[in-house]
Parts: sequence; structure tokens; C-alpha cells
Amino acid sequence: MSFLILSLSGLFATSSVSLVTPELELFPKHFTLHPGERIHYQVRERDEKNQSREPAHYEFTVEDPKILRLIQPSEVFEAVKAGRTELVVRTPTSVRRFRIEVAGSAQPPIKAVPHSTVKEIAGKELLFVGHANLDGFDHTAVAKPGIDRLVQEARKKGWPVVYWVSENYPDWYTADRHPDYAIASEGQEHEILFNAQTVHFTGGDFMFCVLRNVQMTLHGMIKHNVAQRITFVFPAQAIWAADIWGPGDRRPYPAPMVLLSTLFAHRASDSRAYDEVVVPFLNHVITEFPVGGYPPNPPVPPLSDLLKDWNIVVRFGDRFERVYRRADSNKTLLVAFQGV
Repeated sequence: MSFLILSLSGLFATSSVSLVTPELELFPKHFTLHPGERIHYQVRERDEKNQSREPAHYEFTVEDPKILRLIQPSEVFEAVKAGRTELVVRTPTSVRRFRIEVAGSAQPPIKAVPHSTVKEIAGKELLFVGHANLDGFDHTAVAKPGIDRLVQEARKKGWPVVYWVSENYPDWYTADRHPDYAIASEGQEHEILFNAQTVHFTGGDFMFCVLRNVQMTLHGMIKHNVAQRITFVFPAQAIWAADIWGPGDRRPYPAPMVLLSTLFAHRASDSRAYDEVVVPFLNHVITEFPVGGYPPNPPVPPLSDLLKDWNIVVRFGDRFERVYRRADSNKTLLVAFQGV
């Protein structure tokens, strides 16, 4: 799947489009960029049933590469300097032109270091922001308000803030662009030891990259005996999810992502939300290590082995608590969902 990246300042800007065939679309619909901004666009077309799909073949042409240049072979575009140009998208049967404007202050991509170069990060409480990128799946930035609020809160409380950045989809959308740590990881995979008691997870996707980060982070903390009690917090208004696992119609990309709080709200009760949202999540965390089989060489032993003598308790705010797993020890993982 190919994506292209544009800056948040133009997220709601209207594009000037010369339309030849109506079937071609470009995501994200973000066509006003800052100098230095990089973006990876996704080309989609509508079939005879009005279903969105990626064309089998497409090509890009930039009319003025002094304003917008294509970085080969990554299919990432970089806004070079102020001005206007047109980005032409061609398939064997269609052509569409998109007007791109570059304006405003410079906004270079966030500089991130490879996850393999980071050995340990310490802090009593940490905030993770994963894949908050406009050119990824969350192309309408549904989680941005919640993430921005939590980053401000973390700054006030002195929590280290960790951004998990994709170099293939670099159009980061948070208001704060100066994390304490910026780590390059395409799937939020890592083997970093986080010496902490509490980790707050934000960004997305809840059932894929966030889940993988939970696996990797928990594995390192337990393996190195960081603490007898660990708390993982999931602020539901700052986590996005692909709405492909119900209830109701499945809406794959390019349908907008939904907040985790929306998945909870779809359920008639806390018990239903626990059974239908939380239990599948925790089942995958423990039994599918690593999720999706990525990375191909995960740390050992399997996470399920490390968790054998751990209690796992789930809470929704102050109103609901369930024991997901009970063990004969004082070791406890508290999984806390906020804003649900």
C-alpha cells in the first residue's frame, strides 16, 4: 500500500483539482505543505461498485520539482520552497491533477534514531505516541486532539515523551514536535528496556502497532525484573483504530479511523466492551508474539512464558474491574483504560 505525506496545517484546505476522470483519489487530502515537510501519498481508485482500491500501476509527475520533489525510490515527497505546483497522477486509464501549495514556516520531518541504537530509557511514568502520522492510516488525524492534550499534560508532570516515528510515512501531525525521544520503528517493534512503573500508550493502530509495542515493552520490563507491579494506561480518546472488526459494517481504509473510545461506545455495557474489545486485545498480546509475525526475530523467550506467574487486572476508570488472569504471586500487570 502506497501512502504520501502532507502537513497538518493544510489538513482541511480545499484542493484545486483539474479532473479528468473522477475515479482517482489521493490520500491524505492534505495539499498545503510547509517548506521541508515530507509526505507519502496513497493513490486510490473507485471501481464499478464504488469500492476503493489501490491501482495496479500508477505514476507521479511534478510540474515544478523546485517546489515539490519526489524522493526516489521511497515515493515520499518533500516540499522544497514556497510556491504552487501541480502533482499529476496517471494510471493506464486515468489522469488527475492536484494543486499543491507550499507556504508558511519551515517544518522539517522529525529526526528519529533507529530503535536498535537505543538500549534503555528510564522514568517513573512515560508517554508513548505511536504513528501519529497524517500519511498513514489516520489520514483525518482523529486522535490528534487527545494526543496533543496528553503531551501537554506529560510536559507539566515531567514525564518523558517518546515518539515512535515511521520514516516511510513521515508526516507527523501532533502540535508538539519536540519529544524527549524520537525512535524510528515502522511497526513499533523494539528491544528497548523501559525502566518505568507506568507507561501511557497513544496513537495507533490499537490492534496492530500499539499492540506490538505493548508486547515488546512488556517483554523487556518483565525479563529484566523492572517492577513487581506494572501499569499500562490506554487513553481511549488518544488511540485510533481501524474500524474493521465490528460491530456493524467493516470499513477498511480509506474510511477514517475511529477512536478507541468509539469502539467502547458501540458496546451496550462495560461487560460487553471487556469481552469484545479488551479480551481479544489481551489474547493477541499474550498468544501472538509478535503480532503479525513481525519482527521475524523477536526477543526470547515467548511473552506467554514470561507472564505465567503474573496477575493481569483490567480497569475502566474507577467503575469497572475484571481479573483477566490470576496467578499465585504478587506480580501484577494493571491494564487501565481511561476515557471510556
